[in-house]
Amino acid sequence: MKQDATILIVYSTFGDGHVQAAKALEQAFRALGCRRIHLLDLLAEAHPHWNAVSRFAYLKSAAYCPRLYGLSYRWTNARGRDSRLIRWLQSLGKRTMTAWMDRIRPDAVVHTFPYLAVSHLRSETRRDVPTFTVLTDYVLHSRWVHPGTDRYFVATEELGSELAAAGISDSRIVVSGIPVREAFDRPVDRQTACMKYGLDAGRKYLLLVAGAYGVLPQVQPLVRTALSRTGFDLLLVCGKNGKLAEEMNRSFGHDRRVRVFGFVERLQELMAASACLVTKAGGITLTEAAAMSLPVVVYRPLPGQEEGNADALCGRGALLAARNPEELSAHLVRLEEDEYRRRMAAAIGRIYRPDAARKVAAEVLQCVEQHRLSPEWTPAAGGRKAVHGYC
Repeated sequence: MKQDATILIVYSTFGDGHVQAAKALEQAFRALGCRRIHLLDLLAEAHPHWNAVSRFAYLKSAAYCPRLYGLSYRWTNARGRDSRLIRWLQSLGKRTMTAWMDRIRPDAVVHTFPYLAVSHLRSETRRDVPTFTVLTDYVLHSRWVHPGTDRYFVATEELGSELAAAGISDSRIVVSGIPVREAFDRPVDRQTACMKYGLDAGRKYLLLVAGAYGVLPQVQPLVRTALSRTGFDLLLVCGKNGKLAEEMNRSFGHDRRVRVFGFVERLQELMAASACLVTKAGGITLTEAAAMSLPVVVYRPLPGQEEGNADALCGRGALLAARNPEELSAHLVRLEEDEYRRRMAAAIGRIYRPDAARKVAAEVLQCVEQHRLSPEWTPAAGGRKAVHGYC
């Protein structure tokens, strides 16, 4: 059965995390024997011009007007899942999704971004395909919630409790962890990583990741703060922001304590070589750091889901947050202490749930098999067909 299941994974390029989660799931499905896996950037295909404008606005607001982004995040969250706005946002791309479903006839649809068009189609038509949602943050937004979703996969027990409080039955909530690429579940030897990148294994490296699109605020002052107030050498990853990489090379290319990188595909190797990480509070990046037990300082988390991620993990002692250069400096000075760094590494390591992508894929395939054997069966209904869902 596993080999002939057709899986559609729906994602968005608003931030790189949703894309990485989709790729991690694709990898896991293939490892379990699936061959017919399709990835769909729904908004980009359904509304390419609007998608381009929206992505541009998102990236610029994140970099230059974070309060405006935070306001829109909180406002849409407060509308609730039954508001007209949220229903409209979740239903974007229904026509495109209908065409895809007619063409590939998926056995399951998995979302890594809250465009939940399939759930709406199930409510309006007889296209009753098992539908799953993988939350890629540590905090809940109402856009993720839809009664037509068969199962939700979440990062933590606390997030599962938030979903339950929003009216989702416990039987539809799985605490799987956030899917990351399987490379992060494999040990990486620090000496080997240092040799590959020409680093001195006797030095302590601070990894500064500006995000996939290089939108971490005040990168140059951050570098100067770390160089002047700590003994760390710096590994600076500028992502896909070529302008930022050029600027950093002009400013620090002569400094032997700084190495500047563009987009790094094998980020786990630089993480293995590093003593700590300074970055944005994206759910995927934080999960990757947790997989590596790498202490993290998030700098000026973006109001919205990033701020929520930071608060959730700070509350568990797994993260440090800095709102200004002084706080950043204080955190980094403490992280130079081996014992303190070990405690932080242990704390963030405890939030990680290994093999999340494989667990999600296995659960989806199990539900597909149950649906094929008996479309009327669902554990949520005690063996009877539920109002929504198969599994």
